[in-house]
Amino acid sequence: MRTKLAALLMAAAFAACTRAPIATSDGPAAFTIRRLHARSASPSPLLEVTAGRVRGIFPDGWEARPLPRGRLGEGFVASPALADWESGEATVEGVEAFWIDVAKGHIPSDYYYLAARSSTLGKLASNRACRPAQQHVWVDHPPDLTGMKFSPGDYAATASGVCRMDGRPTRWAYAVVAPGFGPARRVGIPTSGLYVVIAVVRGPKSEFLLKEMLQGARFDEASVSDIYRAAGQLQ
Repeated sequence: MRTKLAALLMAAAFAACTRAPIATSDGPAAFTIRRLHARSASPSPLLEVTAGRVRGIFPDGWEARPLPRGRLGEGFVASPALADWESGEATVEGVEAFWIDVAKGHIPSDYYYLAARSSTLGKLASNRACRPAQQHVWVDHPPDLTGMKFSPGDYAATASGVCRMDGRPTRWAYAVVAPGFGPARRVGIPTSGLYVVIAVVRGPKSEFLLKEMLQGARFDEASVSDIYRAAGQLQ
């Protein structure tokens, strides 16, 4: 299930965004997949994927590949039906994580704040079978466009919900962070202007698996929780 959150965030931040590969002199990012040791609480054996400076976990049997790597950052997508996920089919299982590099994008930091603030889950948000999103905004410091005072211009939020298709629950969640000039920049990837993690799952223990996938995402060595804790230090 391709939620289109990634595409929306990128489009909001970059006027001419494309998911097509962009030529770069950096060379290919490392991409590996390995099996994790069995966890008794997990509803499925898990695999760990590494795509450059991004790591994540997903159930065995899913397919994974790196997102096209160009000037803007890197990440991965995994799903049992990658084509359906990427085409935006509602309630297809999958996970996606990526970051965007401010050092290479040459985009003002305000745009990353606006991109994160405008996040949505596309077809899931408008699907009548889905409950309204439960959103928690951890940090929201709008950029000061007047130049009269300093604002870190950072934003951090999580959202989750449940859809019921054919009587079966499909659970989804996402996390988005725009570090701006706030304390979240002290962890994770120093040049990241945006972090995004999206996951959709269903089946037995889907709530536990969803939490595992979100918390299993790593940017360098920082988890989503690490980044949110750092962001909250300014509150």
